[in-house]
Amino acid sequence: MTRPVTPPRQSSPQAPQDREIIGILQAHYQAMQSMRRGVCLLNAGQFDKALAAFLLAERLGSTDRSLPAYLASCFLAQEKPADAVCALSAAATGDAEQPAWRIRYSLALAAADRTEDAIGVLRDAIRRHPDCAELHFQLGTLLASAERYEEAELRFVQAVTIDRDHADALMNLGLCCGLRGALAEALNHLQRAQSRRPQDPRIGVMMARAAQALQQEGLCVQVRAEMPVADPLADTAGIEELSRVIEAEPDFVDAFLLITPGEVDEQVFAVLLKTLGTALARQPEHAELHFHCGRVLARLGRRDAAISANERAVKLDPTSTRALIELGRLYHETDRGADATTRLEQAVAAGADYADVHFLLGNLYRDGGQLGRARSAYHRALLINDRYEAARTALDLLPA
Repeated sequence: MTRPVTPPRQSSPQAPQDREIIGILQAHYQAMQSMRRGVCLLNAGQFDKALAAFLLAERLGSTDRSLPAYLASCFLAQEKPADAVCALSAAATGDAEQPAWRIRYSLALAAADRTEDAIGVLRDAIRRHPDCAELHFQLGTLLASAERYEEAELRFVQAVTIDRDHADALMNLGLCCGLRGALAEALNHLQRAQSRRPQDPRIGVMMARAAQALQQEGLCVQVRAEMPVADPLADTAGIEELSRVIEAEPDFVDAFLLITPGEVDEQVFAVLLKTLGTALARQPEHAELHFHCGRVLARLGRRDAAISANERAVKLDPTSTRALIELGRLYHETDRGADATTRLEQAVAAGADYADVHFLLGNLYRDGGQLGRARSAYHRALLINDRYEAARTALDLLPA
């Protein structure tokens, strides 16, 4: 993929979208911490405190999505919704007989206040596909929204009979039981839903409330809630989904790399690295993906691997100025001055006529005793940016 040559983004001040990304990630981690606390309190029988913890997690932002899915949502925060929708789309293809098409059609009808028509579409679809759990679940949801709870409960029961792991159907079945006063039954269904999706704060809230109500009736209540798993690298589906976002727009990685170290967990960069690896498995000749992989490796402190990734990017695209500049910086940081000089000179020849590149070249020339070339490089940096104080100071300190 060929892109226009653009100067490297400056790391300071931080762009508004970068701050927004930090906010999203911090909220995700805080919500996950609150979820884990809520589960501990729930299992300890402290239902009031558990409810408060689950409500806090819900306010901070739903944790029912994995960290890779949250990173994809950060892509949306960068005001590129069209790209994200395209990359994340998993819409079913096929003719109108497909259940997925029928569900989308019914939801569109319901959104247009045509609830009865939407219900009719789903009833017809169930006649054609009686063993589709999702159709029964969606019909139950529409019936519940129309306050037809008795039939809605039957539909949720049918969905769970077909698919024992349908967490949404179990959750809604629990709500229906609660509405008719069967609290113990409701809590049982909610516990099953929570075991399938322990990271969902909504289920935690419902469980805490059901347990509270049973306790107020004088019953002894014991809950066995599952602890959310906090390993985003295990979410292969989420990694795959995010990899397609990054494959469509590799520069998405930039915003994360400009975040100040310590502001987000290193786990974010481990997820990005695995995601880039997934994308590269599909497109091993994609130079820009190798470049971004190198930058993430550098952020994780793996400089040798970062150099290898950027060398691969340059081999695939010798005019990749960003990879050449990155190599210059990495070689400079690892005391390989000659290699750094070569790569930065190649970057300038390829069009990277940037002040900071000339400044770094000036430092390399100076350290190598090439004072005339150093002076020319500093002059060039100042010609591009006459407020570049570091270049002016370095120039003034050069021997006459």
